[in-house]
Amino acid sequence: MNSKRTRNTEKQKLVKEILSTVEHTMSADDILAAMPIKVNKTTIYRILDRFIEKGDVHFVTGKNGKTYYALCNDGCGHSHKMHNHIHFECQECEEVTCLPNTIAIPNLPGFTPIETQFLVIGICNKCKK
Repeated sequence: MNSKRTRNTEKQKLVKEILSTVEHTMSADDILAAMPIKVNKTTIYRILDRFIEKGDVHFVTGKNGKTYYALCNDGCGHSHKMHNHIHFECQECEEVTCLPNTIAIPNLPGFTPIETQFLVIGICNKCKK
């Protein structure tokens, strides 16, 4: 039993390390490709779901329908389904980046928001050159 917990902890640590080394979000496939040890995709999704529940990671759905993940800043303070910052997806390189700009989540009388995602699509400065 302990060896499984240790392996899982090692994999969780590796996922966090991978996410911490990039300036943009990553898909589960990107994380899987960056893993230095053999891990199946289901394990990556379980780890990411666990991190989302704990508030360590948030996600956004890109224009292609793929989910992209990013580490949350320390003291983020937001519900991780109601993240209120902008994500930018580049049409050229397809990177999805978290931006510091925040958007107020409106009060919607008669409605109960469950999740918000703010995605702006365009061309990043790297690809504009």
